[in-house]
Amino acid sequence: MIEAMGYVVAAAPFLVAGLALLGLGWSPVRSGGAGLLVALAGALLWPGFETAGLSGALFEGLGTIGRVLYILVGGLLLYNVLSGGGAVERVSRFLTSVEPDRDALALLVVLGAAPFFESVTGFGVAVVISAPILLSAGFTPIKAAALASWGQLAVPWGGLGVGTLIGADIAGLTFGELSDASAWMSLPLFPVYGIATLALSGGWAGVKRRWFEAAYIGLAAGLGVLASSLYLVPELAGAIGGLVAVGAFLVPRAGRLRGLEVPVRALVPYGVLLALLVGANGIGAVRAILEGLGPVFSGPGLWLLVSAVFAAFFLKLDGKAMASAVKRTVKQWLPVAGAIVTFILAGQVVAASGAAELLAVGAAGTFGAAYPAVSPLVGALGGAMTGSNAGSNALFMPFQAEAAATSGSSELTLAALQNVSGSQANLLAPQRIVLAATATGLLGREAEIARAIAPPVAVSLAILILVGALYG
Repeated sequence: MIEAMGYVVAAAPFLVAGLALLGLGWSPVRSGGAGLLVALAGALLWPGFETAGLSGALFEGLGTIGRVLYILVGGLLLYNVLSGGGAVERVSRFLTSVEPDRDALALLVVLGAAPFFESVTGFGVAVVISAPILLSAGFTPIKAAALASWGQLAVPWGGLGVGTLIGADIAGLTFGELSDASAWMSLPLFPVYGIATLALSGGWAGVKRRWFEAAYIGLAAGLGVLASSLYLVPELAGAIGGLVAVGAFLVPRAGRLRGLEVPVRALVPYGVLLALLVGANGIGAVRAILEGLGPVFSGPGLWLLVSAVFAAFFLKLDGKAMASAVKRTVKQWLPVAGAIVTFILAGQVVAASGAAELLAVGAAGTFGAAYPAVSPLVGALGGAMTGSNAGSNALFMPFQAEAAATSGSSELTLAALQNVSGSQANLLAPQRIVLAATATGLLGREAEIARAIAPPVAVSLAILILVGALYG
């Protein structure tokens, strides 16, 4: 009885926060705050949990929060500057000229453009970039929020693979080994999101009409990720996979491109951002120097802000338009900031108190030799709880490695299942749902967004469970 109560107390923060957000319709800040209070109460009052590391965990969580919020403010400002300068509208018009069918256009965004931007930036910035394009193409806010969220499907390589790097270090693997195994497991997931995109965009009629193209572009993206991981640069696997998908989309439409004027001026700020990110993160010596200068200079945050300033001058925004862009950024950023603070701190408390470990150990003890089939659910718990592949791997990769050693399972397989399942569940993390709601003007309707996002995530986890059962 006492042991069962321990599991209830360990799971209570997730249950309370989820019920408050998705069931009662509370704001993300209130829901996250409720989860944080329950996590603290459990850590302080339940005798089986530890309190010694709570202060350190909370301090560490503040560092993570600062990095994420820094990146998001840059991404939101860049979007608002581009929107104020008309770049988003011009890019959207160009894309609809290349392909007026919205179902096909959604495939381009979900399988190509969004994975590319998520891979070079991370932390959900792709949602901010792609959601306005989908809205301009005529999608409803709910559909735009779901489609933009699905564009994060290449999260193992988000932010140039920082989460995979952390997971590989913890599991005692090389980055390449974990990236390769994750790419193999992700290969069938890209077509899943392609079919889901058509189902959401055009219903079953859209699926019947374009299912082959969805599978073709999805496989192109997955094979691009795999080939890049195996033979090129694993850190850029997600970005290269996105570009391969864009190429697969454009090749059958090459004839249309010849008669169109490419909106070069609107695309230049995106090109500047890409050049800055590749220069800062793709060159080892430069990256080491920037990391040595402190957190302000490492990661994509600074380059998003620099690109926003460049775009303001390049697109000739006047003082009034720039002030409006800043005002919109602050208004959008504040609700996301509140959600990120409360949910990340709640996750830190759960991890430091031993509650997360208790749940994972309980799963391994219950399922024994069948645990590899269950391990994706453990990874998914970490992804949904932290909203970060890095956080999910830091939380549960040590346990997955230990479970592999004690059960005789393949350590590489369990590590890859953890990496990919945590990444997939990131899409359902409250802070990422709030970001999608902010980008589409749907704050307060997070439960609807979560329901729209969930189906392909569930199918992907089912595939990973099958992989664990067969190869774990």
